Amino acid sequence: MIAFIAMLIVISIVDIKKREIPNGFIMIIGIIGVMAMVFQDHLTFANRLLGFFCISLPLLIIAMIKPNAFGGGDIKLMAVCGFYLGVIPAILSFFIAVMVGGIYGVWLLIKKNGREKEFAFGPFLCGGIGIVLFFETQIMKWLF
Repeated sequence: MIAFIAMLIVISIVDIKKREIPNGFIMIIGIIGVMAMVFQDHLTFANRLLGFFCISLPLLIIAMIKPNAFGGGDIKLMAVCGFYLGVIPAILSFFIAVMVGGIYGVWLLIKKNGREKEFAFGPFLCGGIGIVLFFETQIMKWLF
């Protein structure tokens, strides 16, 4: 889990600076996810597989319909993180990322008078994932 969190931090920093999530970072998270199958056996392979596709596939479809809506790095990040987390935490982390990222987007539009139309979404995804890693149980109790 420490390696996973460290990679989320690195991805956030790099995405803010370059607006790109390198494939090497995605591969490292993917390897961590495969290793998690051995060391964290509380999730079934089917749950991990659903986690892989539950967010990344809709994002891919949106990106195909509306180019530049999401970057390829964001899509791949959610795929490998969904595999690590499982389906429910992946959905929850994406929901948090969209809420916080949406607020930031509105703030940018107001502050920049609509001139700034794009921003790195990876840090919001990583933040949502981090929040779910530490507070999933409390969030689920609050929601349900």
